[in-house]
Amino acid sequence: MAGRGPPEGAVRDIAGGVFIVAYVPLLAAVTSLMLAAPDGVGRIITFILVTVASDTGGYAVGVLRGRTPMAPQLSPKKSWEGFGGSVATSALVGLVCVTLLLDGPWWAGLLVGGVAAAFGTVGDLTESAVKRDLGIKDMGDLLPGHGGLMDRLDSLLVTAPVCWALLHVLV
Repeated sequence: MAGRGPPEGAVRDIAGGVFIVAYVPLLAAVTSLMLAAPDGVGRIITFILVTVASDTGGYAVGVLRGRTPMAPQLSPKKSWEGFGGSVATSALVGLVCVTLLLDGPWWAGLLVGGVAAAFGTVGDLTESAVKRDLGIKDMGDLLPGHGGLMDRLDSLLVTAPVCWALLHVLV
């Protein structure tokens, strides 16, 4: 066929397509593992609250005190100070949730929250890298001004398996 060249990058493009199709449902399915536990609703609430606390604490501290860029090429406004706010807020919420909702040890709550903040930040930066690679600012316009729906889900998707594993082992 005239005008067609060799399929350069075809494997990369196919792998990327499979990743995009499988990524969201596979990681989201882990929540059903949490829900299957006798205290599953508490585990889901804990997982969601530590992740939201991480995002909220990171944003608040980053806006108020953020000075040192974490990954300026991927996310120019994300700072190390904001990351500290993410960890502190998420750990505090984890402590409250694990002790009150799951009757677990206080230190497990701190650990779940702190680790969730770290993985949530990785999820956010990974999604930013994907957007940069694709050359887009937002992953959709369903939530204008928020980077798209995936900006709301990126942290939750990555923290789901981590929270499940930690809660399974520690609580």
